Formats: sequence, structure tokens, C-alpha cells
Amino acid sequence: MKFGVMHLFPADGDEREVLLKTVDDIAFADELGFDSAWLAEHHFSRYGILGNPLMLGMLLAERTKRITLGTAVLVLPFHDPIRLAEDAALLDQLTGGRVRIGIGRGYQPQEFKGFRKEAQDNKELYQETVDILNLAWNEQNWSYEGKHYQYENITVYPRPFTPGGPPLVHACSSRDSFRMRGLRGEPVIVSPQFTPLSLMQKNYDNYRSALVEAGHSATDFDLPYMQQIWCGDDPNRLRAASEAALAYYKSVGQIIPGSAEAVEAERKYYEAVQRNIELLDLERTLTHGGNFGSTDQIVDTIGTLGEQLGITHYIGWFRIPALDPGIARDSMERFASEVIPQLRDESPLVSTSAI
Repeated sequence: MKFGVMHLFPADGDEREVLLKTVDDIAFADELGFDSAWLAEHHFSRYGILGNPLMLGMLLAERTKRITLGTAVLVLPFHDPIRLAEDAALLDQLTGGRVRIGIGRGYQPQEFKGFRKEAQDNKELYQETVDILNLAWNEQNWSYEGKHYQYENITVYPRPFTPGGPPLVHACSSRDSFRMRGLRGEPVIVSPQFTPLSLMQKNYDNYRSALVEAGHSATDFDLPYMQQIWCGDDPNRLRAASEAALAYYKSVGQIIPGSAEAVEAERKYYEAVQRNIELLDLERTLTHGGNFGSTDQIVDTIGTLGEQLGITHYIGWFRIPALDPGIARDSMERFASEVIPQLRDESPLVSTSAI
């Protein structure tokens, strides 16, 4: 089992303080022995103020020694493919290969509007950008003819440190997307929100089955699982963590697409998310909105995820938006000292290092 930390970069106060304290937290996670740190990309709201995770990654490359730096996720329709290929390769060089590029198609209407992109084009833009990144990192003097992008005789520098470029890790939510990524032999990153364990088990089973069907070894791919977390015994801090998580989920309900804004193929999914958020209260958040509790409870929950889903990479979202940073940092330190040693060396159902 590997362990990571996730950061959204919400800002209710001083933005510089948010950014620098998060950098400190990630450097601390490196010292504590976490395996990965993941940075979110968002635009045009204080929901998340980090618009360029790769740029912040340059600072983290200097501040950290061993932890893997990942994006969760870069929204590909908003990026120029060539610039992205150059920036990611540069960060890959500076970290000596400690980079994982988590990627997604995007979902916030105001972000698509701000970048003058059409949400209905997101699948095409996503796939063309993936194709171009793979060409840029594997070939020299290459050309590309797509619907949205065209290039002739391009060679991108610097060349990546990692042969073939830093791994692209695809955001996944639906059963079909798990199967598609498995058939293509692509690593995934997953952040289930209120998804029943039985459904996630089917999703992961679909992914593993598709990997095998396509001739891949399932043991060559990590199965990650990301969720909000608080570890401790103080009931007041437990309540603070759950209240912060509930406030976050309510804020999500205000930025996801409404029925009129969602792409037709995704409308039912977003409507279901909206309904789930509307039903949330403090008690449901505590039991279904994350992983909150004592060391023993946290270990049991992660153990259950390992046994039932076969996860191999647990990514904890300690800095829950609106939660006091000191409470989050104490929780992360306790997790590292009391939880990780109990689970690090356990043999998971599926293992290795695709992410």
C-alpha cells in the first residue's frame, strides 16, 4: 500500500499564505514518508486558486526529495498541448522522474466559458491532447492532423527524464470509463464521492478485467482511492472536520453543471451528484463523506477498501477546505506515525507503481 496527500488550494483569506503553507505541508508530507502529493487545477473562483499545478511543481521540486508530484487533475481542454508537453517534461527533468500527470476533461461551466471552450468538445480536445503529448514525448520531427490541432515537423524540448514522458493518469468515474481505460492499458485516478462500495468494486473489477482482456498484467497498475480524511480522538476536532467536509460538498453543488449546462451524455450523472449533495447532513457526512475517526477506525476503513476493492494507493485529502490548517496538519502527522506503519507492508490484492 502506498499513501498520498491531496490539495485543492481553496482560498478564504490571504492567497499567498494559502499557497506557501500548502507547499510547507507537502514538504512535511515528504519528510513524513508519504509517497505522493496531488495538486488540483481550477480557475475563476476561490473554490481552488491554483491555475497552474506544474508551475507550483517547480517550487516543490526544490523543496522535496523523494515524494512523487502529481496533478489531480490537469484539465486538458484548457491547455495548449505543445506548451503542456514542454512544461511537464521540464518538471520531469527537474524532479528526476517524480511526476505523474493526472488528467481530466473538466466539468465546471464557468471554466469552459472563461477559456472560450465548448464543453461539448471536451472529449475531442482531451483525446487529441493525449495523442499529442504521447507524440511529443516519444517522437522527434513528428506531425499531427486533428480536428482541433495541427502540427508539422515538431520536436519538443527538453526531452522528458522518464522514457516516454511522465505517466498520464486518467480521471475515472463511470463503469464505461473504467473499462475503456483498462482496455487501453492506462493508469487511473479515482475520487469516489458517496459512491457505494459495491459499485466501486464493480468499477475496479471492470478495470482489472479489461486490463487482462487487452493483454496487460493487472499487477502492473496501481488502484488509487482518494477521499477526505481526519485522524484523531478529539470529538471537537472530529466535528470540525465533518462540518468542513459538509461545507465543501455543499459548495460543490453550486459549481457542478445544472441540467441545462451539462453535456447530454453526462446529464444524468450530474443530476445524481446534485441529489446526493442535497440529501447531505452532518451525520451522513461523517458516515459516508470521507474517512473520519480514530487511528483504529481509519486503519479498519482502509483495510476494508484494500480487501473489497483491491486498492493499492490511498490518497488522503487532509486539508479539507474550511478546516483549520493546524488541525489538518496534526491529522496528517498522526496518520503518518500511526496508520501508515500498520498498512505499508501489507500485501494488497493488486500492486506496483503505475502511479
